[in-house]
Amino acid sequence: MRKTYKTKLLLFATVLLFGHASLFAQIELIGSMMAAGPEDAQTLLQPYITPAANAFGAALGSGWYNTAETHKLGGFDITFTANAAIIPDKYETFDIDNSKLTSLTLNDPLSAETPTVAGSKDFGPQMDYTFDGYSGRAFDMPGGLNSNYVPSAMVQAGIGLIKGTEVMIRYMPNVKYKENELGFWGIGGKHDIKQWIPGLKKLPVLQLSVMYGYTKLHTYIDVNVDPDDINAGSLPGADVSTWDNQKMKMITQSHTANIIVSANLPVVCFYGGLGFVSTKTNLKLEGDYPYVDLDTDGITPIIKAYTDPIDMEIKNQDGGITKPRFNAGMRLKFAFVTLHFDYSWANYSVMSAGLGFTFR
Repeated sequence: MRKTYKTKLLLFATVLLFGHASLFAQIELIGSMMAAGPEDAQTLLQPYITPAANAFGAALGSGWYNTAETHKLGGFDITFTANAAIIPDKYETFDIDNSKLTSLTLNDPLSAETPTVAGSKDFGPQMDYTFDGYSGRAFDMPGGLNSNYVPSAMVQAGIGLIKGTEVMIRYMPNVKYKENELGFWGIGGKHDIKQWIPGLKKLPVLQLSVMYGYTKLHTYIDVNVDPDDINAGSLPGADVSTWDNQKMKMITQSHTANIIVSANLPVVCFYGGLGFVSTKTNLKLEGDYPYVDLDTDGITPIIKAYTDPIDMEIKNQDGGITKPRFNAGMRLKFAFVTLHFDYSWANYSVMSAGLGFTFR
C-alpha cells in the first residue's frame, strides 16, 4: 500500500511540475545527443532544453502573493497555487549551425530547423557522423512536447510577525520512485511599507508592501541510452559499459522581488505588482554514456564511454529597472476561504490560480 501511494504521488508531482509524463521519453532522446561526445551534445542540448528550463523557473517564481496586506502577529494562511508559464512561439524551434559541430553534421544542410522541447512532436532533422573515413546516421533530433505551457504547483504557508512583517514558506518533501526523485522548498518575506508613509498609512483600503522569495527545486531522472540508440551497436567497444548508471539531474533556483499594491474590500481584493524573476538551472548528465570516436589508429570507429559528460548552466531574468515584470490579479474571500487568479506579463508570462485558508 505504501509503495502504491508513493508511486501515485510521484506521478502526480511529475505531471504538475513538468506538465507532461511524456517528458520522460524526451529525456531518453536527449541522451542520444551524446553520440559524438559532450562538445557537440551541449551545442544541441542547450537551445533544445532552454525554453522549458526558463519557463519552469518563471513558474516557480510566481504565486507568492495574492494581496499586499500582511498578516497581523500570529495570523497565518495556507495556500495551494497552480502556475502555468507560457513559452513564446519564437522559442518553439531553433536552427542547427553545422559550423559549431565537430563530429556531427546535418544530413541535409538545407533542413536546419528543429523543434525545441516546447515544439512539435515530430522528429527533427537527421544528424550524421562526420569522421575521416567514417560516416553514417547517428540519430534524429528529438521532437518536443507540442505544448508551450510549463506548469508548477505548490503549497505555501505564511505567518505574521511584528511590524507588518510576514514570513512565507513553500515545501514539498522528496518523492522517490525507483531511480527518480523530485522535491523543492522555498522561503520568502513580505513587509508592509504603507505604515512608514505618513500620507498613506491611514487609508483603510489601499495596501502597499514589498516582498522577496526564493525557490529551489531538484529532480533526478533515470536515463537509459546504449550504443543501439546512436546506431552504433555493432561497433567495437559497445560492451565497454553496462550503461545502467545514467541519470539526469536538474536543479532550478528562482529569485523574485516585487513591490505590491492592493485594494482590499470586504469580499474582493484587487492586487498588482512590479518586479523581476531571476532563474538559474543547472543541468547535468551523470554516469557513463556511449559515443563514437576513432581508435588510436585514427581510422577504426569504436564506442567509448564518457563519464559525467554534461554540466551546464541556463540563466534567465524577466523584469528589471527599465522594464519590470508586471502582475495583476483578483482575490475573493469568503470567511476564511480565499480564491485568487492573476497574470504576470514578461518574456515568459505566467498564469496563476489558487485556493487558500487565511486567519489574521
